[in-house]
Amino acid sequence: MKTGKRRRWMEGRGAAGGGQLMHAQHLCFAPCPSIHGRDAQATLHGRDARATRDARATALIILPFLLCLIGLVFLTSVSIGEILKPNAPPRSPLEPFRPVIQQACWVMLGIMVMAVLSRLPSRFYQQSAWFWLALLSLLLIALWRVPGLGVERNGAVRWMEFSLPLLGRVGIQPSEMFKLATLLFFAALYSKPRVVWGKGTYALIALWLLALVAIERQPDFGTMALIFVLGVGVSFLGGASPLKIAALGLTALLGFAVLIGLPHLLKGTTDEIEHTGYRWKRIMAMLDPWAYEHEMGYQMVRAQIATGSGGFARFAIGEGREKRYLPAAESDYIFATIAEETGFVGCLVCIGLIAGLTGACLSLAIRAPTRFGRLYAGGLALWIGAQALINIGMAIGLLPTVGVPLPFISAGGSSVISLMAALGIALAIARETR
Repeated sequence: MKTGKRRRWMEGRGAAGGGQLMHAQHLCFAPCPSIHGRDAQATLHGRDARATRDARATALIILPFLLCLIGLVFLTSVSIGEILKPNAPPRSPLEPFRPVIQQACWVMLGIMVMAVLSRLPSRFYQQSAWFWLALLSLLLIALWRVPGLGVERNGAVRWMEFSLPLLGRVGIQPSEMFKLATLLFFAALYSKPRVVWGKGTYALIALWLLALVAIERQPDFGTMALIFVLGVGVSFLGGASPLKIAALGLTALLGFAVLIGLPHLLKGTTDEIEHTGYRWKRIMAMLDPWAYEHEMGYQMVRAQIATGSGGFARFAIGEGREKRYLPAAESDYIFATIAEETGFVGCLVCIGLIAGLTGACLSLAIRAPTRFGRLYAGGLALWIGAQALINIGMAIGLLPTVGVPLPFISAGGSSVISLMAALGIALAIARETR
């Protein structure tokens, strides 16, 4: 009896033990909510981060392409206007469309440059920034001081010409490339929380300022002012003292006033007065363009007529009239052509695309993994946004006439190449962003 009871008791314990063992196995092999939940959450977070990174990179590619496409469409429209100009018959049917063909080639070249530069690590640009600034500064100073090196167009020596297959003689503006060199240098300079100001840094800053003087002497005050704002803006983002920046801005404003007024006060030579006096006339024409309709205000009057004649919404590409009489309708005043042929809605589309591209750069500036990447992307947003504001303000009469193109839309190979190269570096930074 005792043996039987003991056996039955042992069998019960075994059954219970087996149940406990099975229960333990169930606990061991069942999914653990806490651990697997964290893994799933991390996976979803990684997918969201990759999706955000891909969307940011896509915006940096698609939006410039759309803007370039809009530029080609309206450049074609301006070329049609050249055909319809009275007393100016073209020598051949394709001659008026030569700027369109050139611009299309520049856009394709810019896309290739962007693709190549996007594959290089951002560390390369950070370490070589001083070299590009020094090289382009010396080139601009040589363009200013060496006779015959530059080519004069419309009274300005801004271009260097050379021959290309199928395109003939083409010109580049080193000052457009200098914008990118300025952005790279100041982003690299403030890439560390504390800037070490050595003799080399001071020498590069002095060289940069001298290059700005060379750009102003071309003359090209608009580009010089934009590059100055770009350098100061990146310095502010990098942590430079606001008091020092304000003092520098006030000094620049006083220098501009002296530059315009001193030749008149001292009764300088005729060339000096003409070199600076036209800027004062442009400012006066901006305040009252109709009073200078046949002089310095001619472009502003025509641009305002073109901008206002488009109405709210219109689709009349190629049918604009004012573009036939508007100088530089393919470059400086292409926004007026867009307004005349598409109205307010078309202008909003262009502004929205530029704003979207600027926002994509700011988004990259927030999420970039390095301080250099954040400063570079923020400076690129400043570059695109400020240049667009200057060009649009000039077209609607809020700013005087300056030679600043509308980003990606205005005709000009140097502008397109420099902006595409800048976006290629931004794509390299975006590729490194997790």
